[in-house]
Amino acid sequence: MLPVDPLTLSTLLILAGTKPNLCPVPPPTKINMLPSTAEISFDTTQTLAQLQGYSMDTVNPYGFHTATITQAFMKGQIVRKYEVKLDHKFLEKYNAYCLWYEDITVRIEIAPTIVIAKELYNDLCMRKALIGHESKHVMVDRQVVNDYARSIGQKLYNDLKSRGFSAGPIPAEYGQETVNRMQKVVIQILELEFQKMDIDRMERQRAVDNLEEYESVDKKCESFRLHNVKLYESLKAGRQKR
Repeated sequence: MLPVDPLTLSTLLILAGTKPNLCPVPPPTKINMLPSTAEISFDTTQTLAQLQGYSMDTVNPYGFHTATITQAFMKGQIVRKYEVKLDHKFLEKYNAYCLWYEDITVRIEIAPTIVIAKELYNDLCMRKALIGHESKHVMVDRQVVNDYARSIGQKLYNDLKSRGFSAGPIPAEYGQETVNRMQKVVIQILELEFQKMDIDRMERQRAVDNLEEYESVDKKCESFRLHNVKLYESLKAGRQKR
């Protein structure tokens, strides 16, 4: 895996609780945002006809009455992993706990694959044109991952700062319940931010597939298309019948 702009935010801990003097001042909470991307891999094993069987979420820039042919596409989901570590001190005299966030690590990873119909990959012009276009989709994902690593890290910091980063003293019988709530707060923040990331990613990816971009790719290899008119016409006819 290749690291992409790793970001670490060390927070300033604000001690919370009705009796703050009873709890020690713990080390600052570490919020580690770790975006990463793998090298681009290529799948050139499938035919142009086979690629038409995939369902794409791209909006057809040509309008309602024109069928498009899928020549290549970029696939790969953004994988999110996170871990929340809490630490504590037990106050035996008061039968209570002091709780605080020790470490929050969030990993946002992408492993992009560019799929190209093998007939097109075998043509040098088409290969170059399609890789150039699909690489733009890869760059969008990398930018999204980096942007949201920063914004999610800041969101975690701001929201946990407003809650004091800690809790205590907490009566022992409520200790585990409080731990669960503290972990749930982080998960809820992350899930909402991940939803925002998914929507933003879709909008950015669709913006790449505009009419100007499609026409630019087509014009780069007009001779290939002219020599393969029957191939494209048969595929379009098949798609229009669906």
